[in-house]
Amino acid sequence: MTTRIPTPRSSTATLDYYLLHAGADDGRAAGLLVEEFVLDDDLCAVGLRSAGWTAAERDWWSSAAFARAVRTQPGLRARTTAVDRRAAEAAYRGLGGGTLPDEETLRGHFRDDAPLAPRAPLRLGAGPGVHRILFAGEPDDHRIARLSARLRLTGAPPPDAVPPGAVATGRLRVNDTELRWDLRRVGGIAWCIDVTSAPAGGDALRWLLRQLVGVARGHGLVPATVERLG
Repeated sequence: MTTRIPTPRSSTATLDYYLLHAGADDGRAAGLLVEEFVLDDDLCAVGLRSAGWTAAERDWWSSAAFARAVRTQPGLRARTTAVDRRAAEAAYRGLGGGTLPDEETLRGHFRDDAPLAPRAPLRLGAGPGVHRILFAGEPDDHRIARLSARLRLTGAPPPDAVPPGAVATGRLRVNDTELRWDLRRVGGIAWCIDVTSAPAGGDALRWLLRQLVGVARGHGLVPATVERLG
């Protein structure tokens, strides 16, 4: 399957949005969390920027500790729901915030960034480099099955061709770049998507990393970092 990277538009959402709930079993939104990963030239995450807003405080705040806690504390993570910008706009308006600021304005509320120190690439032998998107979260088997189905795009190998250790595999040609990704369980406690590109790097890989994060967020996983395995 071949696709073309869409031409960026000023209205295109590039931030990640989450609804904040007062409790894990409370379906009503109490606020918003907005996030953005900072990637270096190798497309590894070097920082996580975030800002939150709640109807009770009616002001934007930024907390690196809160961003880390979402990824390390299941109880807090259960009080967040990943949404797209349109749903975030509706929630913000419904909570009395009015019109949600544009993304450049929202970035102005990122004041307490969480640094992420990229590790030296782990050499896996000959072959293309691998970018690993690491996720926090424990989706149930049903959500993982749906995520796996979404990741098996046209052109992907049949299920019996999925490599050992992978739950799902997909392939895609973007412009002149061949891309492949594998959904894997990591250490029995986390999930990751390993991505390879040939040629390595470039706009196609950056675009795909963004798309895969979006798909995974919609199935209960919270991105934690992006690493290069070498």
